[in-house]
Amino acid sequence: MLAGQVDIEKHGSFLTNRYLQTSDSDIYAAGDCCMVRFNPTGQPAYTPLASSAIRQGMLVAHNIFGHTHPYIGTQASSALELYGNTLATTGLTLQHALNSGLNAASVTYEGTWRPEYMPSTDALTIVLVYDRDDRRVLGAQLLSKHEITQSANAISVAIQNNNTIDDLAFVDMLFQPNFDFPFNYLNMVAQLAVDQERTEGRDEPRFTAMGYINPNNH
Repeated sequence: MLAGQVDIEKHGSFLTNRYLQTSDSDIYAAGDCCMVRFNPTGQPAYTPLASSAIRQGMLVAHNIFGHTHPYIGTQASSALELYGNTLATTGLTLQHALNSGLNAASVTYEGTWRPEYMPSTDALTIVLVYDRDDRRVLGAQLLSKHEITQSANAISVAIQNNNTIDDLAFVDMLFQPNFDFPFNYLNMVAQLAVDQERTEGRDEPRFTAMGYINPNNH
């Protein structure tokens, strides 16, 4: 219907700016019809998810009355329950990262979500993908019978904020043995990434958290 009137990409999705305007500033696009910024790569991507569509629709409603709410992009986070297992993903897989031209690597944590001395626990597998050049967290995939979807959300926030494996390795998280280890499993998978880089001669940690950037601020 709008072919030839606004810019579209080769598959037919509308191209938008940060306020979700098309090339015609009076026409906005939201949801499954448009391309949006995919934060792990910084490039436009087609991510037809209800979570994205709801946020974009709300922002368009605000922005019709003035450019006040830019869309901050997506990590394309999603999850499903299959045969009693919870699977969750956010950001890039290793193969997707490599295909995008990033100097990416991954590590895998295999353990349990809380200590084995507790009455019960479940196995947990996490694959963490990161950029070897700037150490940014790029993505994660999680699998467990335990409900671990909120951990994918935590990684999504780390990607959104351009946090590094060094940030994630020691970020403050609660400890109570009913819920996790003294180091949360997200800490531990990031520590594996830090160790992997150190083993390969890349022992140059980089932090984005304000407490590290400005250590003299109290």
